[in-house]
Amino acid sequence: MPLSPQEFYAHALRAADDEGRLPPSGMTGWEIFPFEPDGLRTVPLLPPELPEPPRRGEGGRPFEACTRADVRNGSEAEIWRTTTSATCPTTWRRSWGC
Repeated sequence: MPLSPQEFYAHALRAADDEGRLPPSGMTGWEIFPFEPDGLRTVPLLPPELPEPPRRGEGGRPFEACTRADVRNGSEAEIWRTTTSATCPTTWRRSWGC
């Protein structure tokens, strides 16, 4: 039987430290891990927010990938689209069927 959000949160907290942070993934010890693991921390766990707030593109919230002007002006493929912005001249983004 699946855990409720509150049960899952309580279960995760049992594995967390005093600040509510889970230990870093085991991959941080891999020789090819691209970051220095010293000082690498996870964010503290937060209790579940119920009911869950609408995600972007749901419940009347706009999905910025569909409404941003730079996306509308970029070229679009079936799955990927190119966009431009002030900070990056060309960016490939996943198209979410806008």
